[in-house]
Amino acid sequence: MLKGKDNSSFGWDEHMQMVVAEDVVWNSHISSHKKAGQFRHHSFSYYDQLTSIYAKDRATGKDAQTTIDIVEEIDAENVATAKNPKELRNDHRCEANVSL
Repeated sequence: MLKGKDNSSFGWDEHMQMVVAEDVVWNSHISSHKKAGQFRHHSFSYYDQLTSIYAKDRATGKDAQTTIDIVEEIDAENVATAKNPKELRNDHRCEANVSL
C-alpha cells in the first residue's frame, strides 16, 4: 500500500508503526482490495527491519529462484558430494574428515 501504484495518499506513522490514511482513502482502497482491510488498524513492529531484508531488488526472470529452489539445489549438491567424499573440502582446501 505504501509503494503501490496510485497509493500516494497512504503514509507511515513511525510512532504507531502503522500505515495511515484518511478514512475516505482507506474506504476506497478496501473497496477494490478487500484483503487490505485487515491492515487498517494493524501495527507492524518490525516493518523497518523486514523492509531492509525483503524490499531489495530480486530476480524475476528465467533464472530467478525461490528459497525452496535454493534449498533443493543445496540438498542435491550435498547428496552428490556425499557420493564422492574427496570433493568435500573446507575453505582452506583441506580434505574433510568424512569418518564422522
